[in-house]
Amino acid sequence: MGQRHLESNAELTIDRAARRLEVEPAADVARAAFEHAGETATLEYGRPAAVLGAVRLACRRTDVGEPDRERIAETFGVDPARVVAADDLLARSLCPPADADEVRSLRRALVVAQEVLAAVERGRNAGPELPGSHLADAAPFLLARASSHLDSRTDREFPGLDPAALRDHIERLEADLEHARLGTRLYVLVHRED
Repeated sequence: MGQRHLESNAELTIDRAARRLEVEPAADVARAAFEHAGETATLEYGRPAAVLGAVRLACRRTDVGEPDRERIAETFGVDPARVVAADDLLARSLCPPADADEVRSLRRALVVAQEVLAAVERGRNAGPELPGSHLADAAPFLLARASSHLDSRTDREFPGLDPAALRDHIERLEADLEHARLGTRLYVLVHRED
């Protein structure tokens, strides 16, 4: 009880809120959103609502899973309507994320690239068995290159895909996916020190 009393009297931070809601992977994004527009949200709705609004926004944009409003209210004793309003204010100060179709397309391309890399690392010249699957269209150039390792005109084998180049491509796809989920401004804020 003593620790809970101390926590309730201490200023609510992004890290403390993320830890109590078990959404720590979203903390860096929440911190960037709060540093960007948290002062305005704090003036309008109070610090606890502003912090929790930033955490809520970050959870949505990182696919961590948005905490339930009632759980927020119960855990922190904050009016969930104020948290939602602070979240909305923070979201309006940032660029919107990409639409769901673009995010899905990037996620599929990433899965295909990871599958091709896994096949190459296992020593398979051909890519994964994807032709005709819903993932085949996600990255057709990779699939075609991985699947057609023989030149039909000369029957000579292509050198195959370079694992290092594939890893670089996967890193770019991961960054593109993160950028799409976060939106431009929030992505820049999160990565400004990189």
